[in-house]
Amino acid sequence: MTLGLFALGGNSVTAQDSVMGGAEPIDRSIDPATLSYDYLVDDNLPQDDPTAKKFKTLQTAYAAAPAGTEARPTVIGIMPGVYQLPGPATRGASLSITKDYLTLLGLTNDRRTVVLADNRGLMQGSDDDGYIIDVNADGFTAKNLTIINYCNEDYEYPGDPGKNLRKKSDVITQGVAFQAQGDKLVCENVALLGRLDTMFLRTTRSYFKNVYIEGTDDWMGGGQLSVWEDCTLVFATGSGVMSASDVVFIDCRFEATNGMRFYKAEFRSAERPDVLINCTLPADAPRAHVAWVRGVAAPRPNVLSLTYQNKDANGNPAVIYDSTVGAPAFTYSRELSDEEVRAFNPWNLLRQAPGDAPDDWDPAGDSTADDADGNLPYRVRLTRGSASIRTGGPGATLDAMVTPARADQTITWSAGSDLVSLSQTTGASVLVMGRNTTDQAEWVPVHATAADGVYVTAYIYVEPKYIDPPAITAGLTLAPPVNGTVSVDYTLNLGGKEDQSIVTWYICDDAAGTNPRRVAVSRDAEPLKTLPLTPGYTGKFLKATVQPKCNISEAGPEAQVVSAQPVAAADVPSTVSPNFRNFVTETNDTYVSGLWTVLGTWAVVTGDNYINGYGIRPTGPGYLLYQQDADCGDMQVDLVMASEKEGQGFSVPGSPDANDPRSLYADMYIKFDPRTRNGYALRMWRTKQSANKCMFQLYKIENGVGSPLNDQKVLSGVFKTTVHMTLAVTGNTLTVNATNNVDQEKLALSGTIIPNHFGGAGVYWPRGSSTIYSRFEISYPKGE
Repeated sequence: MTLGLFALGGNSVTAQDSVMGGAEPIDRSIDPATLSYDYLVDDNLPQDDPTAKKFKTLQTAYAAAPAGTEARPTVIGIMPGVYQLPGPATRGASLSITKDYLTLLGLTNDRRTVVLADNRGLMQGSDDDGYIIDVNADGFTAKNLTIINYCNEDYEYPGDPGKNLRKKSDVITQGVAFQAQGDKLVCENVALLGRLDTMFLRTTRSYFKNVYIEGTDDWMGGGQLSVWEDCTLVFATGSGVMSASDVVFIDCRFEATNGMRFYKAEFRSAERPDVLINCTLPADAPRAHVAWVRGVAAPRPNVLSLTYQNKDANGNPAVIYDSTVGAPAFTYSRELSDEEVRAFNPWNLLRQAPGDAPDDWDPAGDSTADDADGNLPYRVRLTRGSASIRTGGPGATLDAMVTPARADQTITWSAGSDLVSLSQTTGASVLVMGRNTTDQAEWVPVHATAADGVYVTAYIYVEPKYIDPPAITAGLTLAPPVNGTVSVDYTLNLGGKEDQSIVTWYICDDAAGTNPRRVAVSRDAEPLKTLPLTPGYTGKFLKATVQPKCNISEAGPEAQVVSAQPVAAADVPSTVSPNFRNFVTETNDTYVSGLWTVLGTWAVVTGDNYINGYGIRPTGPGYLLYQQDADCGDMQVDLVMASEKEGQGFSVPGSPDANDPRSLYADMYIKFDPRTRNGYALRMWRTKQSANKCMFQLYKIENGVGSPLNDQKVLSGVFKTTVHMTLAVTGNTLTVNATNNVDQEKLALSGTIIPNHFGGAGVYWPRGSSTIYSRFEISYPKGE
């Protein structure tokens, strides 16, 4: 069928892609009269007419339409209007497309007038992420239309206020407008609108042309390879993380008033980096940087993001930082040469699916380009990469391959230092041998470079040739307690080398070292020579073991020393404040007064934002509990925490009720007895009342079951990196105060308690997104 000429009402009215108002031009060069289709969707029809292949709803037209072929796709033409796609009440997409080679074609020259919509989101009408259109098919195409999940945003329909869409809630939740899997997906002259998780792109190959997309966080994806041309990408609330990977952006525009990020460090998406060519990015401004990685950028990236002649909104060269934290760095990307950038054309990128033979897919109509530009290397990938080697020992084999497979597979190897030797300079693999004659191990970059200059880097940790471990020549004695600490002393024949001995501390029942319990460990090649004392050591004998080691040796045989006298109460400070660098993380389900109980799996992590550079985080549900059996009155707990979900704390909204299937909350305990699970807590959980705040409430814990201490709840965005929190009990009053170093958000709570004699404390963290504790200080103001 060919569409008869019709008038688009309201063309004189400025339309908009969202409530923000899209400023980028709409393609009005399309003559609707020239558009042909096989099935028609028109909500103005009095009823469906299956014989004529005309339907009132997209759902009935899709049900009637057969799958197409690559040579002859099935085209569903859609007249201007707002087409609601009501989805299931629990889980599942509003419209699932599983038929290959199907095209949804808006019969319009203004994509904003053909709207496919629903308003479902997580815990806002759906038990999942409220998917509107979910494609799991090859050859899907969408043209001249808008797909919107308006759960958390309004939409103004051009020329007809009666068709405007009003959001369900101001609280932003996960609400997916478009999800796609399969191969050969095309979106052209399309708007994809939502807030959180606007799109999950998981296709093998996809091509986007003149697309407008907006979101807050996690609103891209990328699949195996995606090319975007002349598109506009907008951070709807001013900032966020796109979570894009393996995407080539050409002549695209990015809009973010308060900074933007491409990757999430915690999900390692930077290992599948993007390419930006002739794009426009937001201008650099204080606290509004454009960065590749949200959070801490891992050192020594193997594969770099690539750029070419990008500008900012002011016309200056674009500035893209590695990360949002730490000192400014620019190691995650590099500028392409004029020769390298030739490879990044849609024809060369998309004519072959990764791992398959070329099928010459050409959605951009670009195959008339010079054949030389259709067979160029655009990536070099390591199939066996970074390693650690020792001089005098076995080397490491590196393997690499050029993408695409049809391109010149010549690989040239080169090293950035003479601390290694290479078995050859060309070929698919190379053997790297160490020849480090210094006293220090070093990272050495080894590059694998394709014929056009594109390269990948493997980092080799090259240790010197190892010598025999140093010997203990004097000492191995324990000094008497001083200022709440005990030190071990020893002398090694280091010969100028660095002492990296492994020192481990135990408490024992007697001077013979009976029933040892490990209480502190060395980490990161720093001997723990001084042990801070804690109340649990009172009456116990201390044992220190030393495995002598220098920076270029293995650890030698263990030697040990045990104190002659037990630790006296007078030698132990009343304040408890572990240095997490030396914390023992193994599960220990005993409840011993003055010691820590560790339940679940915990990991020690490093970071510039952490106290002493170290913190501890649960890798699943976990408890960190301090037992104190002595009778205690007033007490205080000071916490320093770093959130992995800024403001939100948790991956999804949850419930403070342990019996609720959606139960997802954290507790910070005070005046608590871990053994019997009685005491008080500050409970926090993410609520669907806010997208960037948590709810906080004081709780009484009885036999492990929590109930609100009072009716006071506080919705606060204080839980950002880094938050400083104090819980204090004075008499019968429990108070909580917290601030962060990011914004002006605060938290203040208070309540009346029934005093108890408990002096324990702790934290509980549930499944999902985690937090890092870098200070956990327990004090007893009156010296209890």
